[in-house]
Amino acid sequence: MEIIFIRHTEKDSIGEDPTITKRGIKQAEYLSKRLKKEDIRAFYCSDMIRAKQTANIVSKNIGIKPQIEKALNEFTSEFLIKSKDKWNKEEKGHYIRLISFLKRLTNSPNENKVVLIIAHGVTNRIILSYLLELGLKNLIRFRQSEAGLNSVYWAEKFKNWRLKIWNDNNHIPIKLRYNNSNY
Repeated sequence: MEIIFIRHTEKDSIGEDPTITKRGIKQAEYLSKRLKKEDIRAFYCSDMIRAKQTANIVSKNIGIKPQIEKALNEFTSEFLIKSKDKWNKEEKGHYIRLISFLKRLTNSPNENKVVLIIAHGVTNRIILSYLLELGLKNLIRFRQSEAGLNSVYWAEKFKNWRLKIWNDNNHIPIKLRYNNSNY
């Protein structure tokens, strides 16, 4: 199994659950061209507007509709630096739902399939943490570009997940890659 997980494209900074920008639409179109080359068998996205908009553009090009998964919704950046005993009830529940989703998704890692996830920067770092058995606190250092593509695969010989790609956005033309809010 390979899991490709991507951060949504550029979002408008206005609102609690912002939409993607015109630039974000262009980024999603380039992303979908890259993903068309993959043999994707399952597709999930967060329930937040920016992820769903990105996923809908990708869906048109790859021919698979995304399944909405609320467990993939965004966490706050502060979540990564808090100790587990400082998480509030909502954060604990969200984390437990995400881990439960990942356990269901990966219960047969030897399956020959590619799974696509479109989510968020912090959510993607938590996915990385869970699959590669890394601590959450150090993941604040792992940045995620808009439309940044990540991939892990199951290495049967070693019985563990391996990082294949992290934060690759070479499918996006340089002029569309970065804005002042990325870093």
